[in-house]
Amino acid sequence: MSDLNEQTQLLRQVRLALQNNDTFTAIQSLAELVRLAELREDYGAAARHLGNLALTYYRARDVVKSVESFARGIALARKDGDRATENGLLGNLGNVLRELGHYDEATKCLNEALFIAQSLGDLRGRGMWLANLGLVYDDLKWPEQAVELHEEAVEIARQLYDRTNLASRLGNLGNSLLAANQTEEALEVFAEAVDLFQQLGRRQEAALRLGILGNIHAMLGRAAADRAAALNHFASALERYQASALLARQLWDYASEAELLKSMGHVLLDLGQMGEARQYLQAAERIFTQMNDQKRLAEVHTLLRRLS
Repeated sequence: MSDLNEQTQLLRQVRLALQNNDTFTAIQSLAELVRLAELREDYGAAARHLGNLALTYYRARDVVKSVESFARGIALARKDGDRATENGLLGNLGNVLRELGHYDEATKCLNEALFIAQSLGDLRGRGMWLANLGLVYDDLKWPEQAVELHEEAVEIARQLYDRTNLASRLGNLGNSLLAANQTEEALEVFAEAVDLFQQLGRRQEAALRLGILGNIHAMLGRAAADRAAALNHFASALERYQASALLARQLWDYASEAELLKSMGHVLLDLGQMGEARQYLQAAERIFTQMNDQKRLAEVHTLLRRLS
């Protein structure tokens, strides 16, 4: 069998193995692709295969071998002078390190990837690494720094007319704005994210952000200094919760639907609409009982006691 045919067959094996969640076969095939690439001194190809091997090891929960494979791939990409591959490997390694909670190392990798993306004029890559670095800062509870990074990542998505990444990055930005106590800005950002997710047909993501919008309005209603402002926020909260609950029901997401019913019952309690509040809270109670979710049941029972 020729080298090219063997590579083609191995790549097919990797694809089929991953489709069948057979990480063992995928790892074997990728390791052989790496070996063959190194034999012919194609270090760029070896680096790219090592990147896929690293991600597969991570999928198989072998964190040590995942990080080792990324490091080998980065070294080979540098040896080959393949800056684009080095960029991708550094960024993906940064993402893995972030998920492992190794924030200093993750920050270093992502900053290196940002520098390379900038030097290559890779605007798409730069936006991706900015967004991921923003998530590191979110995890570190540095919301102001995270907001700056997410705002830049959002702007790049707009420049590239990349609606898919724009929707996700707006959601990330909204979370950081909330953490930074920039509530009004967060409302605008989440509202835009909802519109985009709905346009993209991503109903689950739209439902999640609608629920967050409802939570923000409910919080603002409870904190409002005058009744008119409180009523406006409570009305907005109910509208968002209802829209989110409808999507959750369509998606058969009973846990989210029950949580939203509980939230609506809570707002109706605040409004003094006791009859309607009881209906929503009891509906949530039934679902949480079926799910045997004792924590959420206790929360519903606490609210129901306010009716007596």
